[in-house]
Amino acid sequence: MSRLSENLTARREELGMSVADVHVQLNKLGHDVGYSTVAGWFNGNRGVRSMEHLKALCVVLQTDLNSLTGDEVEIAEDPIDASVVREMRDLTAVQREAVLALVRSMKPRP
Repeated sequence: MSRLSENLTARREELGMSVADVHVQLNKLGHDVGYSTVAGWFNGNRGVRSMEHLKALCVVLQTDLNSLTGDEVEIAEDPIDASVVREMRDLTAVQREAVLALVRSMKPRP
């Protein structure tokens, strides 16, 4: 289970809401999303792929993005940036640190 799904579930439970309650509220806000998709967000079987859905979850769960993500969200807007992030996911932690060190060494020094 991802940190996001853990945080979503914890917040939902704090509010005493069921997955069905969240599903209904999302639909009332105009987000036509299936129950199985919403359930997947909470059990970790599906990622929240839309920023609009994530924002709507914040409204329904009366919280903010930082609380749900643990400040781990950074949007890659450039296609190359997004590609780098996807490629890095398959590396081990040691390999990612090595790549990060290489990138930092390539930056101009002030």
